[in-house]
Amino acid sequence: MTEFSTPLSCQYFPLCSGCSAQGDVSCPPVLKDIRKFFQSMAPHISLPLTTGEVTGWRTRSKLAVRGNARDPQIGLFKSHSHDVVSIPTCPLHHASINSSYAKIKEAMIRHQIEPYDEHKGSGTLRYLQFAVERKTRNVQLTLVVNEKKSCVDEFVKQLYRMGGFHSIWLNFQPFQTNRIFGDEWTHLLGEEYLWEHLGSVECAFHPACFSQANLALFEIVLNRIGEWTLPNAKILELYAGIGAIGLNVVSSTNRVTCVEINPFALQCFELSRQKLSPETRNNISMQVSPSEDLVDLIAENRVVIVDPPRKGLDFKVLEVLCNALAGTQLIYLSCGPRSFQKDAEKLLTYGWRIQNAEAFLFFPGTDHVEVLCTFTKESG
Repeated sequence: MTEFSTPLSCQYFPLCSGCSAQGDVSCPPVLKDIRKFFQSMAPHISLPLTTGEVTGWRTRSKLAVRGNARDPQIGLFKSHSHDVVSIPTCPLHHASINSSYAKIKEAMIRHQIEPYDEHKGSGTLRYLQFAVERKTRNVQLTLVVNEKKSCVDEFVKQLYRMGGFHSIWLNFQPFQTNRIFGDEWTHLLGEEYLWEHLGSVECAFHPACFSQANLALFEIVLNRIGEWTLPNAKILELYAGIGAIGLNVVSSTNRVTCVEINPFALQCFELSRQKLSPETRNNISMQVSPSEDLVDLIAENRVVIVDPPRKGLDFKVLEVLCNALAGTQLIYLSCGPRSFQKDAEKLLTYGWRIQNAEAFLFFPGTDHVEVLCTFTKESG
């Protein structure tokens, strides 16, 4: 377990909705609740908490852009509102994000780029997505625009000349909706894919693909999964993203099949797969599909790995897992502790038993932990 290097203290708290606590944030209230669950359902599990750095850990961030061209407001919404709190020096952000933030605001003012007005549906720039490539400290930047204007071209060129950018992408979102991204992505400048060394493999990321924001802690999760996974087994990974987990365990297994709904993930997966050794790369593949549409594959694999969204497992996935064959191993990485408890309670009533579990503080300052848990099916 890694100790915090410093307590959390932020000048934007409590206006900014990004954090719900300050000071010693090493034991969020939800951790007590999830530990009570394990005490009642699996008393042999102590549920240790693994933590990391409190500041500078966030390598990925989405920020809203509001205000006006003379004074752009870039940040997160206040709680229960759509009023943006500017956070130019967020202590959670990697230093490269804060540096890029300053350059973007300067260039917006110079080129009079109008922020989005959600009441009128007007303006140009709606959101920014930052993703830091750790080895270079450069930022893969996505500009989410409401309308296509030629003035963005010069704005983008100036940004790139200012340095510190891995690449710049454009995402077109013309609809009045709370959905951040639209369906149209355009690569403008720089390298097409961001590369990250995660665990034992190199992984490619398109900006439309999910990536953990706390990569240092995610690498510890990858190591733990490698330690807990049954060796020489056929593995099915559902909700796979670009397949980072499967790519890390394939060298010690028989066969890995990854399933992911995001079509942009497939190209990232294929690029990453080519970085594997020749004798390994042919043992892993990806299918682009909703996980609930391929639940029949569960019966063909001895290990099932799931990393579902906060709502937890889809009903059909959970239903088929409940009736899985005895001897099946389930590795569940949960980003929703409440939904995890609900899913786990049902699994336990169908003959599953908890073998290992560990909590991870991916987002210090919030009332949130992620839980990695392994189950073994003991009866049909």
